[in-house]
Amino acid sequence: MTVTPTNTPTVKQEMQKLTGVLWYQMLSGLNQTGMEDSALGAGGGDFQSMFLWNLAQNDFGKYDSGLINAALHQIGGATAPAPAPTASTLTAIIAKAAPITAQPLPAPSPSNPPSQTMLVQATNFAKAIWPQITAAAQALGVPAVAVLAQTALETGWGTSAPGNNLFGIKSGSENGTTRATHEMVDGVLTPQLASFRDYQTTQGSVSDFVNLIQSSFQSAAGQSSVAGFAQALQASGYATDGDYAAKIEHIAQSPIMAQVLQAVGASSISSSNGAAL
Repeated sequence: MTVTPTNTPTVKQEMQKLTGVLWYQMLSGLNQTGMEDSALGAGGGDFQSMFLWNLAQNDFGKYDSGLINAALHQIGGATAPAPAPTASTLTAIIAKAAPITAQPLPAPSPSNPPSQTMLVQATNFAKAIWPQITAAAQALGVPAVAVLAQTALETGWGTSAPGNNLFGIKSGSENGTTRATHEMVDGVLTPQLASFRDYQTTQGSVSDFVNLIQSSFQSAAGQSSVAGFAQALQASGYATDGDYAAKIEHIAQSPIMAQVLQAVGASSISSSNGAAL
C-alpha cells in the first residue's frame, strides 16, 4: 500500500476541506434551534450561512488536528505524527464517523437577541468603511448601497476579512494568502482553497476593487441600480456562484441594510442609489 507523506500539500488541502465541511455542518445543525432566517428579513439566510462558514473555516481550524486524530483512532488507524491518511482512508472516515448529536440550544436572551448582535456588527463595519465605499461608488458611477452590499456578502458584514480583503479578490499571479472559499463546480457550490490578495489597509482593498472593475469588469461601471450592478458583475464572471447577483440584491434590500444606512447618515436605501453616493 502506498502511503502519502504527512506534508503532502494535496493531502493537507483535502483534510482541510473535510474538516471545514464537518465544522460547518455541526454549526448549522446547532443553529437550527436558534433564530430563524426570516427574523433578519431578505438576505438573512445568506448572512447566517456566511457567518457560520467563516466560523467553521477561520475559528474552528485550530481544532482540525484533534478531529483528524480522533477520526483515525475511531477506524483503528494511528494518530499523528504517523503518515497522513490516503484517499481511501478519508472515505472511511466519512463513512464510519458517528453522527454528530447535540442538546438543543437555550432560547436567546430577550435582552440581547442575535439580531441585535448582528446589527451592531454590521453597523460598526459599515461606519468604518462608509467614506471609502461612497468614494468608490462615485468613481464607478454606481449606488453606494450596491458596493456596501457586496462587501457584506464577501465578508459577512466584516466578520471575516483576512488581509483587509473586502471584495474577495483573488491573487492570481501575485503573492497572496491561501484561504477557504466556495466555488461553483458542475453546478454545485463546493468548498475549496484559493489564494487571495492581502492589503495593508481597507483603503487599499477598495482602491484595488475600483481599478479591477474599471479594467476588467467595465460593464458593471455606470449601473444606476443595485440589480444592474450585481447582474453585470455576475454576467462578466466576477464570481462562480450562480446566485451571486441575487445575494447582493437581497442584502441591499434587507432590514439590516436599511438600519445600517440610517446609522451612516444615508436616510434610506433610495437615497444611496445615486452615483454620488
